[in-house]
Amino acid sequence: MPSLPRLDDRGVALLYLAAGLLLHGAGISVTGSAGAGPAGWWLHTALLLVACGALTAKRRHPVVVLLLAAACLAGTVPAGGSLGLLLVLVDALYSAEVHAPARTRRALHGVVGVLTVAAPAAVWATGGGLRDALAAALQAVAVLVTPLWWGSDVRSRSELAASEAERATLERSRADLARAHAADVQRIADLDRDAAVREERAGMARDLHDVVASRLSAVAIHAEAALSGPPDAGRDRAALAAVRAESVASLAEMRSMILVLRGAGPRDGATAAAGLDRLDDLVATARDRGLDVRVEAAAPGLPAVVDHAAYRIAREALTNAAAHGAAGGRVDLRVASDGSALEVEVLNRLPAAGTPAPAGAPALGSGTGLVSMAERARSLGGRFAAGPHAGGRWRVHAVLPLAPGAPAAPAAQAAPAAPMGRTTLGAAGGAT
Repeated sequence: MPSLPRLDDRGVALLYLAAGLLLHGAGISVTGSAGAGPAGWWLHTALLLVACGALTAKRRHPVVVLLLAAACLAGTVPAGGSLGLLLVLVDALYSAEVHAPARTRRALHGVVGVLTVAAPAAVWATGGGLRDALAAALQAVAVLVTPLWWGSDVRSRSELAASEAERATLERSRADLARAHAADVQRIADLDRDAAVREERAGMARDLHDVVASRLSAVAIHAEAALSGPPDAGRDRAALAAVRAESVASLAEMRSMILVLRGAGPRDGATAAAGLDRLDDLVATARDRGLDVRVEAAAPGLPAVVDHAAYRIAREALTNAAAHGAAGGRVDLRVASDGSALEVEVLNRLPAAGTPAPAGAPALGSGTGLVSMAERARSLGGRFAAGPHAGGRWRVHAVLPLAPGAPAAPAAQAAPAAPMGRTTLGAAGGAT
């Protein structure tokens, strides 16, 4: 069903003007009959024109329009009163309730309340009966109170709709901010992981530099020894054999690291290559930090890059256990080789729920330590996993193949890998 066209303020004013002229022309007024004579007709028409013209400004000046409409209606009382002006007054009361400020509305409510009580009281005081007084009270309520009640309801609904729209806008803004914050956090986490990978690759490049430099030094020493004296077939052959062995070992280690070195920039300052021969130092440091470390290590004759990777993984796992594990808890460190792969396993107890973090430890882990260990193992073709283990413990487990490029054999009961960069203290006892 099509809806009726919506009239603006000028259309409503013209409608009231037409209705008022029609009612007065039919002889209908507030008192029942319109005043006789041309003077009454002209008075009614002039005041109706003034009130309807003022009604077009009811949104901008509601109080002025209301006072003017009331004055025009009072001016037609000698001619019997105008029903058209009464309609204009009802509309002006409604507009004042909708558009006037709160202080003006309170004053208007007081005036209307006084008039509503005064109308039946005046009828009673002038000799009217109870019936006439009640009729005057009902008329006052219909003419004065009803438009105010209607306007108050419309204004409340409009304010509620505006408030809901504003709240929806705020909610959308909060959602946009939350999405932007989540995107920023994700970008920061990605940058942290990338930085950890680059740092670990730089460290492995330094390790490779140290290993290859030491082997090339050995090659040079053997060659110099062979060239320093007179020719000797046995001695020269032994020197050549040593040179070949060192060269082959250097090439094997370079092949195992070539994917890591690819794209890694130069880094000044090489550190001394560290291996499992310094495992006692790691254990001593962990015990100084309050851990009860139990060691089971048996892996002689490891390739240098595997030796360094195992050392770095053990060091990171012990650091995490001290920073995020149960204070003073037992830590089991196992390093074992089956001839084809080296297995590094670190088990530490998780802190009880609600236990505060040790002094100096970060409240939340960023996961870069897990990234570093995983990158170290992956660069050798090995496997890495970290996560909760049976008995309320945290397990770090790495399998490193001894032959460059050889895949690591599956290990029994490998712990599920924790998501890198998303591990927190509540879910993991050893992620930094």
